[in-house]
Amino acid sequence: MAKRVLILTPFRGIYAIGYAFLGLIIFIISIGYFSSLLKIVGVNEAISYFLAVELALLSLILSPVNIVVKEINRPALAPEVDVVYVFGIPIYVPRLSYQLRKTLVAVNVGGAIIPSLLSITLIFLAFHGFSIILLIVDIILLSIICNVFSKVITGVGVVMNPLIAPLFSALISYAFFFKMSYLVPVSAYVSSVLGSLIGADLFNLKRIIESSPQIVSIGGMGTFDGIFMSGLFAVMLAEILILV
Repeated sequence: MAKRVLILTPFRGIYAIGYAFLGLIIFIISIGYFSSLLKIVGVNEAISYFLAVELALLSLILSPVNIVVKEINRPALAPEVDVVYVFGIPIYVPRLSYQLRKTLVAVNVGGAIIPSLLSITLIFLAFHGFSIILLIVDIILLSIICNVFSKVITGVGVVMNPLIAPLFSALISYAFFFKMSYLVPVSAYVSSVLGSLIGADLFNLKRIIESSPQIVSIGGMGTFDGIFMSGLFAVMLAEILILV
């Protein structure tokens, strides 16, 4: 039976120092954007700041934590070597044989679960009536765009230009909600997070599993992976568009 919770640190040794420093910077930046989003949807300023600190801190601390949701065993060809002795001399004969390879499908807490929960909360607080329909269309469009621009690389996972989701989410959100400008950053965050999750990760999940990796982590294996950073960049770009 596989462990249900996996702790995977993206960097070790001296690189961990740089990772921790970068994490501190992202932590400070994300507090501002999270509190801004919560104030937009009507949360008290003091409470929004407190929640923003909690969200940023939990995202950072829980970024190495992955919850296993499924274990897949698939037959795969693997090289083996047989040893045949001829007059006492070993002769190595390579061959291929089918072996079961285990793939653990996990969800990253800091990179997927927390941004998704925040997105769902923002949807319930900010969107009503026709604006919900526009948001759904926004998420669908972002999911398609992320799926088109993402690639599955064996041994690496899903790869996509980190600016694709934030840029398109900000532009589409501005086009849909420019008459309600306060909704533009909220829509940009939600569509970027959920669009990346659905289009890049979930739509490509079958192809990733077919490459038989040991672990598939939805949302990445660290805070600085696509979904978390995509949401922050989307809010940043959306606010720039509003000012322009």
